[in-house]
Amino acid sequence: MARGGKREGSGRKSIGRSKTVSLTLTEEEWFEIEQSHSSISAYIRELIKDNKIYKKKRITKGE
Repeated sequence: MARGGKREGSGRKSIGRSKTVSLTLTEEEWFEIEQSHSSISAYIRELIKDNKIYKKKRITKGE
């Protein structure tokens, strides 16, 4: 019979550190996030990733 409990290496792998924050956004901004069908965390991660790519392209073009 299997025994329960924590096992080494089991479970979902962490993608980072968790931190509780409070966001104040307009109704339109909340609507945009909700329409993305992503979690708030995934939405913010995507914005950060897109911004880093944009900045990197600007630097390589010499702007």
